[in-house]
Amino acid sequence: MANLKSIRSKIKNITDYSPELQAYNDQLDELINDAYFSIWTEKRWTFGTKEYFFKFNPDILPTRDVIAPATSVNANVTKGSRQVTFSAPIDRLTPRWEGQPIEIQSLEYIISKVVSSTQILLDKVFLGTTNTDDVSWAIKFRWYDLPPDSIELLSLAHRDIPFTNGGAGLFPPYGKLIGLAPRKEEELNLRMDYKASYAEAYVWSPSYFVLEGQKTGVASNSVEANGFPAGTSLEVCWAFVKDDKVGALSEPQTVKFGEQGTFSLTINFLTWDDQPVVADSFQTFDRRPSQFEGYKKIVFWNQNFNRTTGERLGLPIWKVFNNPGGSATRNQSAFIDSVFAPDTASSVVISNFNQIDPGNIQYIEYDGQHNRIRPYPRVDAWDTEITQQNANATFSKVHQDFLREGVARYYYKPPALGFQTDSPQMPNEFHQLISYKVLQTLYDKVGQLSNSEVYRRRIEDEIKDLQKRYCDHIDSNFQRGQFQMSSGRNFYYDYASLRSGT
Repeated sequence: MANLKSIRSKIKNITDYSPELQAYNDQLDELINDAYFSIWTEKRWTFGTKEYFFKFNPDILPTRDVIAPATSVNANVTKGSRQVTFSAPIDRLTPRWEGQPIEIQSLEYIISKVVSSTQILLDKVFLGTTNTDDVSWAIKFRWYDLPPDSIELLSLAHRDIPFTNGGAGLFPPYGKLIGLAPRKEEELNLRMDYKASYAEAYVWSPSYFVLEGQKTGVASNSVEANGFPAGTSLEVCWAFVKDDKVGALSEPQTVKFGEQGTFSLTINFLTWDDQPVVADSFQTFDRRPSQFEGYKKIVFWNQNFNRTTGERLGLPIWKVFNNPGGSATRNQSAFIDSVFAPDTASSVVISNFNQIDPGNIQYIEYDGQHNRIRPYPRVDAWDTEITQQNANATFSKVHQDFLREGVARYYYKPPALGFQTDSPQMPNEFHQLISYKVLQTLYDKVGQLSNSEVYRRRIEDEIKDLQKRYCDHIDSNFQRGQFQMSSGRNFYYDYASLRSGT
């Protein structure tokens, strides 16, 4: 099995050029990762898939999301205002519902920001009739994000798991959802707001792009205990989080802590002209979201870093900070959660050394682009209701929820190779192809086109052999150039064809 160090050594051996310079090693590692990703996306390799439970989110309704003995949750809406306040907390109303529609008095708005479980901000002012006890509202989960490492959704299905109905499974088995191209769905004129107990298809929706971070400012402050040790360094950066999705990273910065005692770390969020990245608080005259409204921030630290010398050990491996409260006690409900800063904060303080851990979640998003789908019809049913249980002296709070989950399988993009021992997530037969791909690039770079052509042909021949073993042929419904019937007539969907319609 090859790892990053051995692949790099093999390339140096073949080229007969082996400088032990960190800058050269980093450049070579970047070429290795480029080759790795290029081969990974060459085909739909069978080893490049993941499977997970796809959670459907039934609508949040005034009489559904209540905690006994309440009978309904009313909304306080004011004509000309973007603020909506609910009469009771809603457990399911979290930032993951940002960007989703809310219907009030038969008109839809988009949720710009979830302020709390009792308050949201709309993307525009409310245009209906002022009402302090409105019960016409409904929050809908229309667009679903695929995992941040997804390249392509291969399957989404209602199966007999995870809800097994006492071991008997669901009956009838509704099975796999049909994937519809947007143009086909638009020609069929399928209703965007149609809902049912189960989805029969999904429509590819436009990808969601999150703004990239810009500049990072760092500072350290002396603390009495539990902080970062004196004389050490740490490299950090940050990224925007919008509608529960992470964007591209900011420019990193390195902070060096003092010579005595322990220190806390302050990470400042800056623009390129050194202005703080901070959203204004809501104002009653706002007719649209303020600058950076809803743009929370998440902070990262580089694990592939020598904290004693303050130097990188290779390409950066970014990990989240954990323990948002900076607690010195391990047994806290939020201890392993990631550290976020609200959109109204211009900085975040990391006070304890225990907020960095080698096992923390690794940053895997590269470009801030997130794939999305829209199930059709929208799923508005559940297999089991989770009742609320408040936190006690031993266990964390369990929030109210309504569970229906499908099974999804997707083609993923692997994390970059950064550590010396990182190994490509593909069978051993592919590892030499990475070397060949880099050698093709290097020889082409120095003008040795004949050598470059030799490795290009090697790659081409071996890819053909490997695809016989590691490729699936997937059926597709696409018929290129046949989007309309003869004589210009259009398709119209049959209402009776929706077997799960309500």
